Amino acid sequence: MGNPDDRRGDLLSRISALERRLDEVREELGEVRRQVDAGPRETVFAPRPPRAAPSSVDRPLRGGPSPTKPRVSLEVVVGRYGMLALAAVLVLAAAGMFLSWAAARGWLGPSVRVALGLAGAAGLSLWGIRVRPRHRPFGDALLGIALATAHVCAWAAGPGLRLVPAPVALAFSAVASVGLAAFALRERDEPLWCIGFGGAALAPFVTSTGGHGTAPMLAGYAAAVLVAGGSALGAREWRVGGQVFAAAAALFVLALGTMPAAQHGGWLALGLPFVAAFGGTLPFAQGDTLRPRLRTLGLLGMVAAFRGVLEPFLPPLARTAIFAVAGIAWLALLDRADTDPPGRLLDGFGEAPSGLCDWVDGALLPGGFLAVLLVSLEGSPAGGGAAAGLAAGLLLATAARRPESPLRDALAAVAWAAAVTATLIELRDSPIAAPAALAWVSVLAALIARAVPSRTWSWAPFLSLAGAALWVLGLVTVRPAYQYVPFATRESAAAAAVAVAWAVAIRLTRRSDARAAAFGFLFLWFHQELAFAVGPSASTLLLVTYYAVCSVASVGLGRARDLIRLRQIGLVLALAASGLAIHGAFQLASVGARIGACLVASAFLLGIAWWYRQPAAQPENAGLQPPG
Repeated sequence: MGNPDDRRGDLLSRISALERRLDEVREELGEVRRQVDAGPRETVFAPRPPRAAPSSVDRPLRGGPSPTKPRVSLEVVVGRYGMLALAAVLVLAAAGMFLSWAAARGWLGPSVRVALGLAGAAGLSLWGIRVRPRHRPFGDALLGIALATAHVCAWAAGPGLRLVPAPVALAFSAVASVGLAAFALRERDEPLWCIGFGGAALAPFVTSTGGHGTAPMLAGYAAAVLVAGGSALGAREWRVGGQVFAAAAALFVLALGTMPAAQHGGWLALGLPFVAAFGGTLPFAQGDTLRPRLRTLGLLGMVAAFRGVLEPFLPPLARTAIFAVAGIAWLALLDRADTDPPGRLLDGFGEAPSGLCDWVDGALLPGGFLAVLLVSLEGSPAGGGAAAGLAAGLLLATAARRPESPLRDALAAVAWAAAVTATLIELRDSPIAAPAALAWVSVLAALIARAVPSRTWSWAPFLSLAGAALWVLGLVTVRPAYQYVPFATRESAAAAAVAVAWAVAIRLTRRSDARAAAFGFLFLWFHQELAFAVGPSASTLLLVTYYAVCSVASVGLGRARDLIRLRQIGLVLALAASGLAIHGAFQLASVGARIGACLVASAFLLGIAWWYRQPAAQPENAGLQPPG
């Protein structure tokens, strides 16, 4: 055991260091509080008590359990928020009924009604500002009612009573909303900012005249609102604020997408999310807020891109260029923001694993823009193949710039899919060469895995190899029966190319578990080559021999390597060979073929039986064996 005096001195020094750190934290918190509460009142801090000398018998007290936050009951929620909301609705209803009653009797003209409404809005806003320091939620509610009243007055002055032009009413409504949002930013009040920004987003719809607005005007206003809102949010982790921002962006994109095609509303809807992303999100947001906001805007852009496919007022080349620019713009955004954490699935919505968010960013969105691009090139297959090939190269280069992560895996998956698509489009008129080319594209992907490691390369090449194998098996099966020499047709050459591709891909990726699939393909290919070759008698004799040889090889290899499953497969193949021989004995017209099939099968079966009667080879160092 150590010296008690040394332990006591060490304990006292630790306590002193802890006290010094607590004093520093207290000073930092005081400075933050002074900055937050900067105003007419000055925060006064009590003098720090003198530090007492630590006693050798003092022991740190164990803190009690932290009190849990009491649960808000339904009664409190209804009383605190429900009554306030109902009161606001009733106040607005009473004001509206009074004004309608007075207007029906000719006491109040249109101008007087609007002026009274504006005066009421001003009074409510002043009341809310005065009440906020003491009762913040109540003051925010009054300011929200004031903004709603201002919007109603703007609608009445513009589209309703036509006292002023609609653009003037829109400007007034927007200024009122932006002013409230700016006040909320200064006060760091998220709910109040949501009211102000939401009001600015709703202003063009509140003051709409129902047919005089144009898509370019709405797009310009929406771009200004979204850029201003995104820059105001910045890196603030305001969840509800992010939800309101996302809802406003979706509202503008939807509105532009439904406007007349002659005004190019669909194309403006496609460009709006990228303007908001480059102008109001990328320069200001960071951390957990950047990628969810960009992801939300990217998804809106992808939806607008699918809507843009239906736009008939642009030539095909212009449409293709727009879709290509949109996809490249998303990759540029992702390239600038990939060092930030994935965050939520959407801006303010959805807790999701980071890997899922990376796959949305790196696979769903680039794949969606590529799909739209290929759909726009439906009338030009050569152009579609070239576009898919260029996209594969660009996506692979983007993946190579990322570290090993789910984001790189997602980008690599889309690059592989683009390469496969380009191959299929370019060889659409060569159904025999296409599966062989597809198989060697898979080999190329396995080779790229050495330069750009990714988990995608462990499964993607074998998925396309499996597709090529099934394709080429179908080709060798549909050949005219008994009209070809086995292994001497173009389909056989394509199957051989696929088989070699399997071997090379397994060697490059070092995936021994894929050997079973490769052997399965080889077995089925040889079977289909022999099943309908030359003639019925020859094909039956060849199949019996093939099954017998495979059975003996399987049993022999299984015994040599002590593989029970392989020996069992060999026995099954031996039974199949004998069954084919018996079937041929009753079906074949040639007596020689019947006798030959039975003799071949029996010879191999006798070999297997003799093999099983021999003692199995024992592995080295097997230990003591019982006496024979």
